[in-house]
Amino acid sequence: MFRQTNYSCSRILIFFIFAMLGLPMQTWAGTIQIESVKMVIFHKSNQVEFTDAVHLTRDNFQLYSDRLVAYYNDSDLERAEAFGNVKLRQGKVRGTAEKAVLNQKSNTLTLTGNAVLEQDGNILEGEKIIHDLSLEKTHVFPAKGGRTHMTIESSDDGTGILPIGAPKEKSDASSNK
Repeated sequence: MFRQTNYSCSRILIFFIFAMLGLPMQTWAGTIQIESVKMVIFHKSNQVEFTDAVHLTRDNFQLYSDRLVAYYNDSDLERAEAFGNVKLRQGKVRGTAEKAVLNQKSNTLTLTGNAVLEQDGNILEGEKIIHDLSLEKTHVFPAKGGRTHMTIESSDDGTGILPIGAPKEKSDASSNK
């Protein structure tokens, strides 16, 4: 079995194979590049498996994992599933999880297994985090019997820095109901 260890050659090989297969990896805005030490294409099941030091890049989005499986149908990337030591970065946002799924059809990013997202000292933690890229809406779910957690970093003047669209505090009268 051929094992490619040179990342530059691996990137060229990946682009060559996708061009041959007619897989337009640009179905998400921007070109997607995936680098790894090893790659296996499963033609009958329309999937490509990348293993060992996987790095997915699209515009300013970076995803690192031990293993990634890309699923495609009729020349369209449907989803990419990353497993093991998942780390992601986009601008000031950082995240970690045991598994991540980028779903093209639902336009969602799902992190599972000790999922954490951090930006400017603000932290979201749960067993599962689902972010809808279209609606810019995030759901955080706890482990069974557990709780979710959010840390809000205050600015230098003592005011909290909340995400845009966060609910305003209820007045004392409404909180007593």
